[in-house]
Amino acid sequence: MTKAALILGSAVALLSSKAMAHYPTLDCQLDQQEVVCVAAYSDGSAAYNEQVEVRSYDDDVLQTLTTDDDGEIRLAQPEGEYYLIFDPGHEDPAEFDYAEF
Repeated sequence: MTKAALILGSAVALLSSKAMAHYPTLDCQLDQQEVVCVAAYSDGSAAYNEQVEVRSYDDDVLQTLTTDDDGEIRLAQPEGEYYLIFDPGHEDPAEFDYAEF
């Protein structure tokens, strides 16, 4: 194998791994006074046993929840301004702001 073919093959392998990466998603709804969110990935797979943080606008962590087998969390709607963040650590995190309800 030539040096050029080895370099080209390595470049293709590196670039194809980026193309297959899936970014996190966080879809939330307000049901009565309960916030229901589903954390997932762009390929449609559920993000089970992952952490979702509830943060104030001052970036204080108000609560940390762990998703169930369906990627779902439920919590009583917090008082004041807040947002939720799902950060699996390999891409940009998914966020949901309470103002989106």
